[in-house]
Amino acid sequence: MKDAVELLIEKLALDITSEQRDYLYFLYENLHLEELSDKEQHFFIDYFYKSKTLRNMAAFALELADIMHEIRENIPAIELAERLADGNEQRLYYERKWQEARRRKLKHQTTKKGNILYVPFDEYKKELGPIIICLEQTTGMAAYSELCKSMILPLFMNAHRERRDLYIIPYDCQIHVHYRFENGHLNLSDFKDFIEYKANGEAAILPVLHFVKGLLQENQHCTDVDIIFFTEGTPVDGQHLVGKHVKSMLEEMKHKYHAEFSIIAMHEHNFNEQQFWFASKAFFADDAIQ
Repeated sequence: MKDAVELLIEKLALDITSEQRDYLYFLYENLHLEELSDKEQHFFIDYFYKSKTLRNMAAFALELADIMHEIRENIPAIELAERLADGNEQRLYYERKWQEARRRKLKHQTTKKGNILYVPFDEYKKELGPIIICLEQTTGMAAYSELCKSMILPLFMNAHRERRDLYIIPYDCQIHVHYRFENGHLNLSDFKDFIEYKANGEAAILPVLHFVKGLLQENQHCTDVDIIFFTEGTPVDGQHLVGKHVKSMLEEMKHKYHAEFSIIAMHEHNFNEQQFWFASKAFFADDAIQ
């Protein structure tokens, strides 16, 4: 892959540093850029050369290797990837791995009554649900925008490997746009918009939760959905998250879609555990910010 990247850099006559080359290799590995056409790869490398934000994101991602390692080990959506040299071998390995996991789940859910085995084949046929990233983009999060976006980059590899859709939903007090990357494949136009997207104001959680519920209703046959919030931890409507109606909605999402919520908050002291009761895991980026 490095040789191919070097040829493209040489073809575009770009003067980039060895450090920037490392960033570019990282992006190729995590975003599967080798699958793009030559024209699209040229566009991406040229954009990388011109975009300070994208270079900073790649730099953050490399510097946060320890934190990303912890995330990969603890968030179900980011399972630790065994590093196999051949991409096709890697794909086949994980395909077998997921089939084995589904078979174990099927066996566990099979019940026996007398001489009859009841096998829930409908459950077996369900597709893995999407990875949904809810990214707070507010005035208070402006200083951490590149940091958060850099932590999302490895999720493309995970979605691609598991053939899951990856949704990114930037939000403030409402949702203005969202991006869908089918099976983790890169769409350059949406990826560029995601990198450059900025919002102002304060954050509200309820509109995001209702939007996510709508996405899940569009994917009726999916299960094992992972929903990850990047937040400063102080939504203006946080007190409503403990209300009866919202609790009922979140419990339904967990039960019907096996949805699991994780929180990545910028500061631990801003995090209200009671308001984010629905999250099974919470991580704090204080160390990275410092």
